[in-house]
Amino acid sequence: MQLSFNKLRTFGECALKYRYAYVERLPRPPVKSLLFHRRLHAALARYHLLARRDGQVRLDELLGVYRESMQADRDPSVEQTKAYQEGEAILRLYHQTESARERVPAYLEHKLRVPFGPYTLTGVVDRIDFADGGGYSLVDYKLDRELPEGNAADRSPQLSFYALIVFEGLGVLPDELRLHFLRHGVEHVSHRGRSDLAATVGWVDEAAARMREERRWSPSEGAGCRTCAFWAHCPAKTGRPRPPAPVWQQGALDLG
Repeated sequence: MQLSFNKLRTFGECALKYRYAYVERLPRPPVKSLLFHRRLHAALARYHLLARRDGQVRLDELLGVYRESMQADRDPSVEQTKAYQEGEAILRLYHQTESARERVPAYLEHKLRVPFGPYTLTGVVDRIDFADGGGYSLVDYKLDRELPEGNAADRSPQLSFYALIVFEGLGVLPDELRLHFLRHGVEHVSHRGRSDLAATVGWVDEAAARMREERRWSPSEGAGCRTCAFWAHCPAKTGRPRPPAPVWQQGALDLG
């Protein structure tokens, strides 16, 4: 059983959405924002790869890489789109803030796959930097249009999950965890100790047990409904009961 943070979050939001996405694997329409996010992340990783050559990143070179990743070199009209211009503004701000910080990454877009008891924890960590004093600092990029109130890193279950898989997969507990809000050039910083990791293990174990024991797959209406790709199948939205599905083999299903 493979568990990522997205799977755990989806099940916590709505068991039926989880079933549609990860058990029945119903087709979902492509989400343009996801492609934009991937290409922007690739450009951010490229920034640090460029910096490794001589410690400097020339803005025009970075924007050239971004232009190619967005395929604007093939279709110049892409540069007039709102998404492209937002990405360029983000990169300009990132270049400005990161040039001043002079951080050195140890890992970029690092994939982790960690055996963990009866299941496997998976995830992709945006960045792990060398921290002062010989430790590590974990960074997760966020594209929120508005900054959250307070310190969002303190209450982020995603950072807790990433701290756990880094500890289990790389053998180090990050000294700090950072949410980098790309549209604002602002970071929220937090820390997790071993007691926090133990609490995260408990959360993962509990969620995994509920996934395996789930039989009703009832919909849960909430904020996640706004962006859910399964409205046409959801009885809470259509008013029609979900067609019965055989569950006698459910214990053998690959739920991840």
